[in-house]
Amino acid sequence: MAARISQPERMINLLALLVQRSQPLTLKQIRQELVNQYPDGDSAARAAFERDKAELRALGIPMDMITLGGDKAGEGAYTVDRRQFEIGDLGLNEDERSALQMAIATVRIGASHGDEALWKLGGERALDRPTTSVNIQMDDKQMPALAAGVVEHRTLQFSYKGQERQVDPYGLLSRGGFWYIVGFDHLRKAQRVFRVDRIEGEITNGDAQSFSRPEGFDLAKAVPTELELLAEGDGDDAVAKVLVDATLAQRVKAEFGDGAVLRERSDGAIEFAIPCANLSAFRVWLFAMVDRAEVLGPPRVREHIVSHLKKIAMSN
Repeated sequence: MAARISQPERMINLLALLVQRSQPLTLKQIRQELVNQYPDGDSAARAAFERDKAELRALGIPMDMITLGGDKAGEGAYTVDRRQFEIGDLGLNEDERSALQMAIATVRIGASHGDEALWKLGGERALDRPTTSVNIQMDDKQMPALAAGVVEHRTLQFSYKGQERQVDPYGLLSRGGFWYIVGFDHLRKAQRVFRVDRIEGEITNGDAQSFSRPEGFDLAKAVPTELELLAEGDGDDAVAKVLVDATLAQRVKAEFGDGAVLRERSDGAIEFAIPCANLSAFRVWLFAMVDRAEVLGPPRVREHIVSHLKKIAMSN
């Protein structure tokens, strides 16, 4: 008889197993490693495993499958690329770590994730005190409720824009410096996207397995892209001219396309036209590049960025 273990705990064990192994594992091998964590019957075990795969995918963790040959021809084996979860040594000096710490403060998720990311980068704390400017708030009360809602299919109840909402959460995604929860809104009778930092008060959960995620649901497509987020806002200026140095220029070009290129400089740096109507999202996008990007104009956008950086510097 299978041991009683919660699905979230089993998913964590599954993820840890696949990340640690250099070779893909079949479901049979996974069941042998995670003793008594999946049901005994083949059909029941396969169904539970497929649910785990779907939940991990909904949390933004893709699992790759390859088809084996030889004596296992046609059998599927599964793996997770650990490079998606590890941060390599960037070789940052003290000044660069300090600049990065300032940038992380503007997009920090929760109370400690920014600090953990700095430690993963391999550097000692460059500043004696943590920076305090925070755009995203996901405190300890919110995260478990949201994660449990997605993983265990629990209907969420919370207040949003002054209205009580009842939402079946299909997925949780971070994009453009903010967290979003996507699900079926019982009030609107339709799928909706909610920005987590705009949820008012506490989040409560209903019973487990109270809804089913639609077949074929694509979390990445359900949330507006970063380009769409930058373009949707009430700022006075719709587009900013941004200079990105050679280190990141090609990555930005791939992200926004050739149409965003204004000028390519001889040193590899590129001037881009970047949407900035949503100044908050634009600021988060810009600061993620630390000192590799500079706003050249319009003046109001540049002044806004400079003013915000001065406030961050003064708070330390």
